[in-house]
Amino acid sequence: MTAHFAIPATTFVLQQIVQERLKIAYGSLTPPSVSIEPPPRPAATPTNPGGNPQPEPAGIHLFLHHVAPNPAWRNMYEPHVNSAGRRVSPSPLAVDMHYMLSVTGADLEREVLLGLGLTALTRHGIVPRLKIESILDSITAPAPTGTLLHTLTNEPLHDRTTQPEQITIAQAPVDLDLSTKIWSALQSPLRPSAYFLVTTVFLDVGDSYPAATPVQKAVVRVRPAADPASPLPVDELSTTGTLP
Repeated sequence: MTAHFAIPATTFVLQQIVQERLKIAYGSLTPPSVSIEPPPRPAATPTNPGGNPQPEPAGIHLFLHHVAPNPAWRNMYEPHVNSAGRRVSPSPLAVDMHYMLSVTGADLEREVLLGLGLTALTRHGIVPRLKIESILDSITAPAPTGTLLHTLTNEPLHDRTTQPEQITIAQAPVDLDLSTKIWSALQSPLRPSAYFLVTTVFLDVGDSYPAATPVQKAVVRVRPAADPASPLPVDELSTTGTLP
């Protein structure tokens, strides 16, 4: 995908994977929705006549809270520069995406939703490319298209046979300190949650670089001295030729 669609397309695929699992588990019942928004803040005032807080509606929140460069791909091809320091070719722009899966609801329904979300993402540790295509092909955009995101349906996937890597999902080991900082930044009360690392997402930025200047002349020199630090003799043997 291109740079403006690779990240939202990945989030949409994960959202649909969890939503499919909820539909299977709830059967004839109406499953709660899977939101990509952060967990909601508590209501400022009670909404029911009795003055008691109204129970939270059941729901799953799959929130992208951090994006970082993939260290392996970032260091694999650098630097793409010539002797003058100019960039001559693009470097692969690959990122890792960090998600927080949190649940809301009353009583033990939160734990039920957390288990379903964990199962859905863990069972798709390696997301098949055919599944990604089927999910993105199912998107229906309104006509006329009103926002940039609605043009996602017209954005072709790269050939799945030439993809450098597949999308993988793994639960991330987030300690209590980092979890507390995330929830504090969201200004939301702590809910049951889990954290996932999704890798690797490639952003095709479409950069173009000038072609390298071809070699015009080759020079071959022979140094007779054994000491590499010694200066070249005046009568050094040199052969200069012009490439055809």
